[in-house]
Amino acid sequence: MTAPWTRRAAAATLAAASLLLAACGSGSVVSPLTPTRFMAVGDGFIDLGHDGHRYTINDGSPLWTQQLAAHYGLTLTDVSAGGFSYARGNARIVQADPTGGGAPSVAAQIGALLQRTPALEESDVILLSAGITDVVAAVQASGISPATTEAVKAAGTALGEQAQRLVNAGAKHVVVSGVYNLGLTPWARARGEADAKAITQLSVAFNSAMLLSIADPKWGRHILAVDPALFYNLVANAEQSDIANKKDPVCTTPDATTCTPATLVPGADPNTYLFADGLYLTPYANRMYGSDAYGDNVYSKFKDHW
Repeated sequence: MTAPWTRRAAAATLAAASLLLAACGSGSVVSPLTPTRFMAVGDGFIDLGHDGHRYTINDGSPLWTQQLAAHYGLTLTDVSAGGFSYARGNARIVQADPTGGGAPSVAAQIGALLQRTPALEESDVILLSAGITDVVAAVQASGISPATTEAVKAAGTALGEQAQRLVNAGAKHVVVSGVYNLGLTPWARARGEADAKAITQLSVAFNSAMLLSIADPKWGRHILAVDPALFYNLVANAEQSDIANKKDPVCTTPDATTCTPATLVPGADPNTYLFADGLYLTPYANRMYGSDAYGDNVYSKFKDHW
C-alpha cells in the first residue's frame, strides 16, 4: 500500500496538471475542461518505446505520462504506433543526440508534431519533459565547471522556450517537467561526493532557468511547470517508504534499455527500488510521479496561479 507521504508527493504533479486542464481565461477564473487528446515530446524519462525499449524496466508498465492520460480516460501511445508521443531516449532539447543514436531533439519533435497537427485543438494537452540528456552531456563535455553550469542554464531556458513555442503555435494547455535531482542518481554518486553535490546544483540551475523563462503571466495562462525535483527529493529522503533502496540500480544490464524482469538483481523486488539504472527510475517510481492522488493543499497552491 502506498504510504501517505508518497501520496502527498505524487499529488503535486497530477493535481497541478489537473488544474492546467481546468484552466481557462484569467488567472482567477477556473472553468472545467475535458481533454480529448494527450501529446508528448521529450527524452528518455517519457520515451514510450519508440525504438523497441523504454528507459526503465521493460515490463510493459505504463509511464507517468500514460498514467496521467489514463486518469482522464485517454491513452497515450508512441508515434511509431500511430499515437502522439514523440519522446525519444537521448534526446536533447535543441542540439543533436550526443550518443550518435540519431534521436531527434525536442525542438525537432515539436516540429514534427506541429506539422502533423497544424491546428491544435482547445482540449489538447501537450506534455513536455526533458533535460536529463542535456545535463549529462554538459557534465561529460566539461566536467564540473562554470562552463557546464552555463550550458545547463541555457538548456533550461531552451526548454521553457519550447513550451512558449507550443503556445505560440496554438497550444492552450502545456505541462512542462524539468529534471529530478540528478545528483542523487547512481550515475552522479559514482563520480564521487563532490561531483554528486555539484550535479544537484546543476539540476537546480536547469529547473530554475526553465521556470524563469516562463515566469511572465502571459505564459502562465497556458503553461504549467510540474516539479519532479520536489517529488524525487521527498521520495529519496523519506525515512518511511515503500521504496527501501534509493541508491542502487535494480537492473544488472549496462542500462535500462536492455533491462527486463529477468535481468534484475537476484531476489530483488523492483517495487522497492527507486532506480532502474544509473539515471532512470523503476516503473513503480515512475508511476508514482503520475499518481492519481490529489491533495486539497496542492490545489489551493496552484489555484491562484491559473
